[in-house]
Amino acid sequence: MARRIFYGSEESQHGHFYPGDDAKPLITLVHGGYWRNLYSMTMESKVAKDLNDRGYPVWNVEYRRVGEPGVVWPIPGDDVLAAIDYGTQKLAKSGHIVAAHSAGATLAVWAAAQRPDLLGVISRGGVLDLIERGDGDQSMRLLFDLGPNANPRLIKRTFAQASPVAQMPFKTPVRALHGRLDEQVPYQLSEWFLSQAQENGMDATLTMIEGEGHDDFLEPGSKGHAATVAAIEELSAR
Repeated sequence: MARRIFYGSEESQHGHFYPGDDAKPLITLVHGGYWRNLYSMTMESKVAKDLNDRGYPVWNVEYRRVGEPGVVWPIPGDDVLAAIDYGTQKLAKSGHIVAAHSAGATLAVWAAAQRPDLLGVISRGGVLDLIERGDGDQSMRLLFDLGPNANPRLIKRTFAQASPVAQMPFKTPVRALHGRLDEQVPYQLSEWFLSQAQENGMDATLTMIEGEGHDDFLEPGSKGHAATVAAIEELSAR
């Protein structure tokens, strides 16, 4: 049975904690959804239950998103970092792994770059380079509160603040997973991230999921979820 825990004082600074085997690492889940409050941590509920059924303690977290009053960058990133820290300090007994989906992976990998004590971070269909994603992405402009006439140099400099690629090099192992049929976040972003990580001597891998798309990671019966479990097991054994 999951219980709701607040890691901060704001309405969205909470998560559902599923207790598990203390000998297994804590798995923190960070949901996607364009960084907007139209989407919530319930996107990860089925994944959370499946991982918990496998014995893992799970921390499925919410964070403040665009659409809530005054929320722009770096608030979502700071919340994810705070949620990870809470998990490490209060919930984890045998290490800590973060697994995130889509736009949530942007925040999670950015945060993981600052927390080398994590066993690893798993990106599932993640937006791993905001600069390569492009300045025409409306969700990104809303996240950074950039108007339609913003200076291109300002846009690039602003996107770099949160872009996982721009945080390199960092020590936390990264396991990127991406569906070959992903039509929302091109798999080439993960390929680009991997190439840059390798150039920087980082511990990073990319697993392509053939025949699946963006949201298949959210279904426990998918190949994408099986790859997530495999990545968790590999990082747990380190």
